[in-house]
Amino acid sequence: MDNPISVSAAKLSGNTSLAGCIEALARTGYHVTDFWLCKYCTEPNPPMLRTDWRQWVSEASRLFQQAGITVGQAHAHWNHPYQIHEDFTYDLPLQVHYDCIEASNMLGCRRLIFHPVQRWYRMTQESDRQRVLDINVEWFRALLPTAEKYDVELHIENLFDHKHVQKEGDPIFPFSEPEDLLYVVHKLNHPLMRICLDTGHANINAMDVPSMIRKFGPLLGSLHLNDNYGKIGPIYEDLHLFPSYGRLPWEEVFSALEEIGYSGTLNMEPGGELGRLPPALREIQMRAAREIMETMREIYANTDT
Repeated sequence: MDNPISVSAAKLSGNTSLAGCIEALARTGYHVTDFWLCKYCTEPNPPMLRTDWRQWVSEASRLFQQAGITVGQAHAHWNHPYQIHEDFTYDLPLQVHYDCIEASNMLGCRRLIFHPVQRWYRMTQESDRQRVLDINVEWFRALLPTAEKYDVELHIENLFDHKHVQKEGDPIFPFSEPEDLLYVVHKLNHPLMRICLDTGHANINAMDVPSMIRKFGPLLGSLHLNDNYGKIGPIYEDLHLFPSYGRLPWEEVFSALEEIGYSGTLNMEPGGELGRLPPALREIQMRAAREIMETMREIYANTDT
């Protein structure tokens, strides 16, 4: 396995400029990144919501190229209020979702990750879950013509109930199980529909992550590799630790990835306390994480294949 190692730089860019974030990635030895377009859809005066967003994306692309960094995957806008309403009415994608597809193409990136739209109200019937899945089929169907135009894959990501709306005995939150993502992808039956696996989200849901990888098989197009300790409320469970800092079975994860012939990037999605650290300490952690991932790739995967 020689998949390139990548990192999501959202926590680096949270308190520095885009140029400073890219420079930090280069200094810490990264040549591939997961570009969080979603961050630039929600910050004050977000560039992806301005009329000159294409100019901003062109400048971002120039900065990445200048630093020798490839955008291996990108993350579309997700933290938006237009989710599924309590009565199951919903809005189709916003213009910014279509713009993120075009922006991904401009960045030379074919893998664009989306959170499925959710209904943040308690669901006591399995039929409620099914309605959410079916709404997502139509939501992503609306995006596919634009994805075809720009030849960009739409990767749907597994989630967990981070607002804790479900109670004990209720059906599991939609898109927690691999079958939910597979349902949407199979229903759409389109070559540009793929899956993004977030290992941390899966671990909070007590999922067998290697088994999920095998179930997804060739439909697995991207990764958010992050670690945690599972569901450990009342604190926020989605710690986004670097791989090996928590309790994920990383040897088995790598074995499953190799077994299915995964061809995407080995992308880490750190969070935790990274964003609050001063730049010098953040860069030490980023550099260490890259070296850890390189070592894990070497000892947990057959590099001769």
